[in-house]
Amino acid sequence: MLLARLRAHLRRRPQGPGHHAEAPIRLGDLTVDASARRCLLAGTEILLRPKEFELLAVLARNAGAAVSRETLMAQVWDENWFGPTKTLDVTLASLRRRLHQAAADAPGAPVLPEITTLRGHNYRLEPVSAEPR
Repeated sequence: MLLARLRAHLRRRPQGPGHHAEAPIRLGDLTVDASARRCLLAGTEILLRPKEFELLAVLARNAGAAVSRETLMAQVWDENWFGPTKTLDVTLASLRRRLHQAAADAPGAPVLPEITTLRGHNYRLEPVSAEPR
């Protein structure tokens, strides 16, 4: 258990001076800045719990691609996680609620990518089309 916590902590720690910060990912009006651990919708910060943010960051890095439950569990929780995978479902539902609430509260109609559940236990963050609003 301690080893799993240490690995998770090391994955999240700031990198050394020779490491370049990860560029923010922009999908429509949503910006995921993993280096600053910030999520913005149309310039307004959305406060996310740590696991919600990490889940969104993994999906954003793989926008448009199917990401398996196993990959999400390994990257967000830890490959040595022995708890139920229902944790993923609960965290994903909470993330969706927070994103939709932020979109509802934002002025105008911000473009928000959708998190799609794919049959067979995969998820995909849909890329936003470049069509003008």
